[in-house]
Amino acid sequence: MSRPSYYRPMFDIFAPLYDLGIWIAGLLLGGEKRLRRLTIEAIIPVEGCRLLEICCGTATVSLAAGEKGVLAYGLDLSPGMLKVAREKSQRQDIKLSLVQADAVSIPFKQGTFDRVAASMGLHEMPLDATRGVLKEIRRVLKDNGKFILFDYHHGEGFAGFIQKIFFVFAEHESARDFINADLQKELREAGFKNFNRRLLAKGALQIITVNV
Repeated sequence: MSRPSYYRPMFDIFAPLYDLGIWIAGLLLGGEKRLRRLTIEAIIPVEGCRLLEICCGTATVSLAAGEKGVLAYGLDLSPGMLKVAREKSQRQDIKLSLVQADAVSIPFKQGTFDRVAASMGLHEMPLDATRGVLKEIRRVLKDNGKFILFDYHHGEGFAGFIQKIFFVFAEHESARDFINADLQKELREAGFKNFNRRLLAKGALQIITVNV
């Protein structure tokens, strides 16, 4: 498959160490499990819920949702990340469908999913691509569906200081563009409503839920 300009081969190289890195980074912000739990709680409860996690990486969110009975699908560009996700699903004995694809063109029909989640992935894309992804998410969601976004926000105090240092060494310009963007406006223009934002880790992270 052809890969967009924002595809980063390093995700394939470092995929086996990705979860460890996220766990270490999460220690500075109150613990990864606690932060991820809020995303899971926004997905559940929906009986027979069908979830798509875009930019799923090693599919931590999908697997946690699958453990609670959600029918989960993970989508990512990186074959290395998907390989680790597949190994995790087999090890945890949780059914998980994985798809290698670009979220700008999601390979599912309109109205397929009850929930779509994006956890720490959209900041990796340029804003133009993010706008395309939001429209695709809106397309594949059912009526009364919900989109859950967990990602960076402008940090305050010590958390903001750590975030700035981390951005210098570990993130690209797209991450800075992401936290400066008016996400409420972008989501509204993509067709979403009922915007709700919760700030976490002294503002360094945010969880947004919006409805179709």
